[in-house]
Amino acid sequence: MWADFWDWLGKLPPGSASFVGTFTGWALGLIALVIGALVNASFNRGRDNKLRDEDRTGLASTLLAELSGIYDTMIDNAKDLRAKKIAEDEIFVVPDLSLSRQIFPHMLPKIGLLDTDTIRKVITAYVLVGQYPEALVLLGGKPQENMPKDRQLFSLDGSRAKSVAVMTETRAEKVKVAIDALVPYLK
Repeated sequence: MWADFWDWLGKLPPGSASFVGTFTGWALGLIALVIGALVNASFNRGRDNKLRDEDRTGLASTLLAELSGIYDTMIDNAKDLRAKKIAEDEIFVVPDLSLSRQIFPHMLPKIGLLDTDTIRKVITAYVLVGQYPEALVLLGGKPQENMPKDRQLFSLDGSRAKSVAVMTETRAEKVKVAIDALVPYLK
């Protein structure tokens, strides 16, 4: 077969042979260009996937750190309220934990890097933390005056101590669910 091709090529006039050589060179060049573009695209996809994985891990670890701090504070506050045995006529204060959400607003544009179930759990946790001051008000809490903008305390009468502890523990459980959903992203 190849011998027939070379015989045929040798019998062509010089102009035709030049055309066949040019066409062959062009075809090989085009094939090399297409293969090079496909290989380059594959490398770029691999690099992009690695960068996306790094962004996902960074997002998860950042949110996990913030939610862990909020969770620990909630659990500590609830334990303190239960341990103090506050008298019903006594006044106690509770910090506004919603002001602890410092990192989340900056991470929200990247939330799509997480799976849908994790996003739902994280958003639920942050919504419940954001509604913490309203829950305190509904339990009879009054914001303290003359507090710095980044701090707020609510004063409540002692008869509400158990209710605040239960409300705080319930919200802490939802925060823990979000923390548990974020942990697999760190591996």
